Amino acid sequence: MASSEKFSFIRTVLQKIGLSAEAVNDVVDLISDFLSVKEAKPETALVYPYLQRDYFLSNAEISFYHILRTISAEKAMVLTKVSLGDLFFVKSNDASKFRIYTNKIDRKHIDFLLCNPKSMIPFLAIELDDKSYQRKD
Repeated sequence: MASSEKFSFIRTVLQKIGLSAEAVNDVVDLISDFLSVKEAKPETALVYPYLQRDYFLSNAEISFYHILRTISAEKAMVLTKVSLGDLFFVKSNDASKFRIYTNKIDRKHIDFLLCNPKSMIPFLAIELDDKSYQRKD
């Protein structure tokens, strides 16, 4: 496949946001290099202990996601599993309080976030209490 045909969708998006042809080629080359790491020799290849989860959203979350997308249509962007740390930050000059309050939102997320489609400013957060909340752990 010709270099110019590789990742045509990504190339189109990068061009639409205003990257130069040279910058687009650099990004595509980086992606291509990253994806081709699998071909490295086994003795030099890095092995990480990560596996892809079987599912990203539970069946209840997927169902609710489709309902949200349908009813929000052009009025909102529906994002899933957004970190609270991406939405909020702690403002404190006291290092101890900063850590205490940061820990309260660290590694926590909300299930769905609805944002204005033009500004991406959030206007509604939804936590779906499905059967996973009934587990003892």
